[in-house]
Amino acid sequence: MLQVTISPNPVPWSGNQIPNCSLTNTWTYTQVLDNVGSAELTLSDRTDYMDGAVLSQRSGLGIVIPAGSKTQLTTRFCSANSGEHHTRTDFTGTDAKNNRINFKGPEVTLSKK
Repeated sequence: MLQVTISPNPVPWSGNQIPNCSLTNTWTYTQVLDNVGSAELTLSDRTDYMDGAVLSQRSGLGIVIPAGSKTQLTTRFCSANSGEHHTRTDFTGTDAKNNRINFKGPEVTLSKK
């Protein structure tokens, strides 16, 4: 079973450059992925949302989290708009018994400038 916590949340506006983004409004936070179940998890796909719309999708991730273990992902967003935004990251994959995992991530607030 997967649990995800966000640090910090709400996320302060930073304005620090993000690779492959020329927009000046940026936010960076950590997602802690915690496998609280008894079977290893393999996360294969990730969908990022911003303000309710799909922003990006990635597949073939191969993030393996043993039972009882955690991993961290640094997550970055950028926008032309410096106002408050709301984001979420969903993950899909399988457990060691080949059961499908569909995880809806927690809501994250990106603070306005």
